Amino acid sequence: MIKNIRIALTTTVAIIAAYGIGYAAPADNATRNISHTSTLSTPDETPAGDPAKAHRIVISKETMTLNLYDSEEKLICSFPVAIGKNAGNKRHVGDMKTPEGKFTVQQIQASDRWTHDFGDGKGKIKGCYGNWFIRLKTPPHKGIGIHGTHDPESIGTRATEGCIRLHNSDLDSLKPMVHVGMSVVIEAATADRIEDAKQDDISTDNFKVAVDVKPSEGLIPAEEPVKVAAEESKATPTTPAEPKEGEVWHTVADGDLVGAIAIKYGVSTAQIKELNPDINIDRISIGQRIRIK
Repeated sequence: MIKNIRIALTTTVAIIAAYGIGYAAPADNATRNISHTSTLSTPDETPAGDPAKAHRIVISKETMTLNLYDSEEKLICSFPVAIGKNAGNKRHVGDMKTPEGKFTVQQIQASDRWTHDFGDGKGKIKGCYGNWFIRLKTPPHKGIGIHGTHDPESIGTRATEGCIRLHNSDLDSLKPMVHVGMSVVIEAATADRIEDAKQDDISTDNFKVAVDVKPSEGLIPAEEPVKVAAEESKATPTTPAEPKEGEVWHTVADGDLVGAIAIKYGVSTAQIKELNPDINIDRISIGQRIRIK
């Protein structure tokens, strides 16, 4: 169960103090930053990590949270976020989607004077990025980052053009613990996988297995779907030896799709291909047994 933990400003001050940061918020944000507290969602654990050993960021599009872990995989802190307006993995410029996968921090820039026009008729908005823009390396896409916001009510929703938004005070707490080259994992939500399946022309009838799938850390959305052969193969179905402890196998049924099978078990099609070198994954047949994990 995901626990909700409220951490007051004293935690923020303690973290900043530990790093020797002298920070003065802009006048128009000062009152809100002082009174703001964060509702943190943590993955079945209480923050106990060492900020001095901050090592990895994991962003969940399912729970709308950013979790920071130390080098021993202990949770340091967790903040609510806003993500791209549209569901699915980012495919092209302007699709309003947040990319998914394993990335790194490319640059940390002061952004308190940056402006942006959101196309809502309000013109350029100053301070819409908060004090910092943590730019991510997300090839082939550019311009994706972790930043603050002028619209705190958007946190916890799908509201951005593809970036990850934090409350400004949470961003200020996070920044001292982030470094260039730090690993950043962005996990897909069930809604993202469903949307990607539609884009890849996977039959929605065969995709129903994804409805209650729990996000898997670092999971990259399924690759191009591969359909089951129209007619059942006359070849003898592949039958593995007695499964070893920890192995997971799947028997191909009528209508199964490799992409949907991968999502059902929380893996990628690339992983399935790697685990089944003697099987033509591009043309699976009813009755075949394929190794999943």
